[in-house]
Amino acid sequence: MNDPVETMTQKLARLKLKNRNRNLERARSHSRSVRRSSQQRIQSRSRVQAESRIQRRSAPRRRTVIPEEKEMKVDVENLENLPLDILQTIFMNMSVGEISRNCRLSERFNALCKRESLWKQKVLKDYGVTDKLEATWRRTALILSTRFKQVSAGGHYSVALGYNGTLVSWGNDYLNQVSDTPRGSGFRQVSAGGHSSVALRENGSLVSWGDDRDGQVSGTPSGSGFRQVSAGGVYSVTIRKDGTLVSWGSDRNSQVSGTPRGSGFKQVSARLGHSVAIREDGTLVSWGSDRNSQVSGTPRGSGFKQVSAGGTYSVALGYNGTLVSWGNNYFNQVSDTPRGSGFRQVSAGAAHSVALRKDGTLVSWGYDGDNQVSDTPTSSRI
Repeated sequence: MNDPVETMTQKLARLKLKNRNRNLERARSHSRSVRRSSQQRIQSRSRVQAESRIQRRSAPRRRTVIPEEKEMKVDVENLENLPLDILQTIFMNMSVGEISRNCRLSERFNALCKRESLWKQKVLKDYGVTDKLEATWRRTALILSTRFKQVSAGGHYSVALGYNGTLVSWGNDYLNQVSDTPRGSGFRQVSAGGHSSVALRENGSLVSWGDDRDGQVSGTPSGSGFRQVSAGGVYSVTIRKDGTLVSWGSDRNSQVSGTPRGSGFKQVSARLGHSVAIREDGTLVSWGSDRNSQVSGTPRGSGFKQVSAGGTYSVALGYNGTLVSWGNNYFNQVSDTPRGSGFRQVSAGAAHSVALRKDGTLVSWGYDGDNQVSDTPTSSRI
């Protein structure tokens, strides 16, 4: 009775052993295949590396030239042999940064860099500045190359124009009024509105970006012949070279249809629902919404050289360099207006303002919910 059981047990053991041997053989076969494949890849890689070494040995050796070394080669081979009058022309047409680099690379060019008279001409040509900001004209040029020449406050953001003709924006970017800021240079004036901005190029043409729900971007006049522009909350207004005004965008408060006729205007500012302009005689005129006396409270008399309309208030700059504000004061945008003189340009936003001093620095006041006051730049970041 025990033999059949033992026979069955032995048979099962033999089957298990056979299966185990089969699996071991498969594993060995797979291992050999992997080793062969690995050896083939190593051999192939070695052949490629060897061929590459042979090619490198046979090819002429080249050393990577960094930008400054490349510039040095050009400067040494060309600038050192150019006539003085041509070097001066090159000097006047280079950026301040390019001049500084070439001063270190070329002895002859460095001689020009030491001439204060050339730096004075450079400052006047590039920046229109006639007074030194530092002890030397060279230092003045270096400062101006990173400073701002004009600034504008929008609804909850701001945009500034550098002396180098480029733009930089900061603050709220809900409708791409910051991220869509045009690149490059060639701009001479900029204005930030509620959620859209408009800039004037050197050729007299206009470009707008940001919110376009009321046609304040797509309705921008084409062509050239414009000399100043201002972006309102949902509309914009510009002055032609003949002194006449043209507005486009929303007309909910007659800020477009109520635009004054005739010529004789030298500067205009548009904001949320009202606008204010300066005539050639230095007097002010406002139109549009008057819910916070931003129209009826307009200062009388003359003596004004620049004005900016805020959300529901305005601020003006006198020829004596002082500031005056009127209208809504909910966020202290009127009462916190800086005292004293020394200002050369000002711009009012929805509820905050920013002013530019004669030394090229900025000061902001009013609403700071999006850091439009606390993040005011201390120098150009472009």
